[in-house]
Amino acid sequence: MTEPSLTQARSERRAGHWQPLFERLLALIDDAPAAASPAQPATLDPAIYASPARFEAERARIFRRQPICLGHAAQFAAPGSVLAREILGVPLLIARGADGTVRVFLNVCRHRGAALLEATEQVCTKRSLVCPYHAWTYRLDGTLANLPQRDSFGALDPAAHGLRELPSTVRHGLLFAMLDPAAPATDVAAWLGPVDDDLAALNLGGHHFFRQHAVRRATNWKLVMDAFIEVYHVKRLHSGTIGPYFADGLGVADTPGSHIRYLVARDTTEAIRTLPPQDWSPQVHATLVHLIFPNTIMVYHPDYVSHIGVYPEAADRSLFVHTMLVPEAPKDDKAQAHWARSFDLIDGGVFNAEDLVVCESIQRGLTSGANERLLLGGLEQNLRHFHATVEAALAQEG
Repeated sequence: MTEPSLTQARSERRAGHWQPLFERLLALIDDAPAAASPAQPATLDPAIYASPARFEAERARIFRRQPICLGHAAQFAAPGSVLAREILGVPLLIARGADGTVRVFLNVCRHRGAALLEATEQVCTKRSLVCPYHAWTYRLDGTLANLPQRDSFGALDPAAHGLRELPSTVRHGLLFAMLDPAAPATDVAAWLGPVDDDLAALNLGGHHFFRQHAVRRATNWKLVMDAFIEVYHVKRLHSGTIGPYFADGLGVADTPGSHIRYLVARDTTEAIRTLPPQDWSPQVHATLVHLIFPNTIMVYHPDYVSHIGVYPEAADRSLFVHTMLVPEAPKDDKAQAHWARSFDLIDGGVFNAEDLVVCESIQRGLTSGANERLLLGGLEQNLRHFHATVEAALAQEG
């Protein structure tokens, strides 16, 4: 008996992968009033979004202890690709070396601590990394290649003065890193749990980087996460953009570990009733959303993927990084123009002009005294899981 081809094996793995979620979604559509039925009342304290002390605790106990997704490795397609970015006050360098490996370093010279590159939020091409202060030079694998007046440092061991590397892993194309250089490496597959199988079924590792927009907004990071894990607002806030493509308030969720898997009904969902389960697409016949704890959102649009990283900078300020991933590199000008229009619509017309505007509005109102508690309805149950997970992480000792 011959072994199945890789393509066949992948096809068999994906066939019916989404069937249980879709069956639940169809049952919800058939009993739509149940979707809006109230759950046990829940509220949130506005202080969780506004307290500087709370922000510092989250930075220390969540973002320094969990693997943080820094984006898709396809952004660093060629050896020599380098990005300097500050995440939660940690200066990072992400570089693909001559050996093809993507590594994450602290953007700090091992001589006197100067930044090697300015954080410009743009990928550049480098053959080496040179400190602007004294010209200590590092290879893209982090090793120290050269330093002026080396004899003045006596018996300095170059091998002991390479860039400080952070533990990192590329899994399904996503680059995960620990922001603490002393942290142990993390089994990302185990961390992802069932979401790992989802990413494989979606062939996320085979996607291509198209465009990225990084912007700082005056809002707490959790308000942004909240906005992407509930469907209650979609028909209203997005009434002039994407709202008409969605059913009102219909979505089903799983909570694998710390993460959330959320399938939202679209105007195309009913079509699966006449299709075999292996043809049910979580992008074409619904919109799948993953929250990868703590700060990553994946939105699977009909023909591309939005990767969103929300990186806290203060209690009331966050870096919002949106990356468009496409199934294949644009083959011609027509394809390029199509993806550009799609990016402008979702990034400029939806995320930045609607979602983030409301998040900033909420942030401004948090300390007004208008709401002693923030109310969660029956369509906002994912927020309960997310905030409970945040609280559990903060409560961990060590």
